[in-house]
Amino acid sequence: MPDKVRPLRAAPRLGTVNGFGRTMLGKTRVDAQGACFATHWFTVLMLPIRPLGRYYVKEGETVDVPGRGGASTTTTEYVFLGEAELRASEVIRTYLFCWLMVPLVVAGPVTLFGLNADAFSHEHPILFLLLLLGLPIVGIIALAWLLVLNEKFLAPVRVPRRVEAGPANRRP
Repeated sequence: MPDKVRPLRAAPRLGTVNGFGRTMLGKTRVDAQGACFATHWFTVLMLPIRPLGRYYVKEGETVDVPGRGGASTTTTEYVFLGEAELRASEVIRTYLFCWLMVPLVVAGPVTLFGLNADAFSHEHPILFLLLLLGLPIVGIIALAWLLVLNEKFLAPVRVPRRVEAGPANRRP
């Protein structure tokens, strides 16, 4: 069933500072026009708190913008083609991934390793530290791979259906 896409009234504000702000998450697979649906989220520490809207977008270039003190900011440009209704399945999938999968993959192995590592840490302290620091890095790489796998192959392709912005189709 196609998703209704209404003309855009105004593009949403995007931007995060140290993970606090507004960003696009929960993208579907790219369709034949090179666009996808993505949900606009309010985030805290890059964890989704509240969905703010859903849009039909084309993802543009991702660039690193130099900042102060040698830091840099990664910016992804979006072309907003329209707005759509929130989909509960996409909201739930985003919550589950960010609030369940991320902690399990990153913190889970470290926690299990730390709980069973008393003797190991005394006998092999350097190896213990390498594993303790390396496990989260491996988890983050695995999560990045899962995100790419999801966006390229697993997420559904949604078909847009353009509708006019008449009184019956306007959001309250």
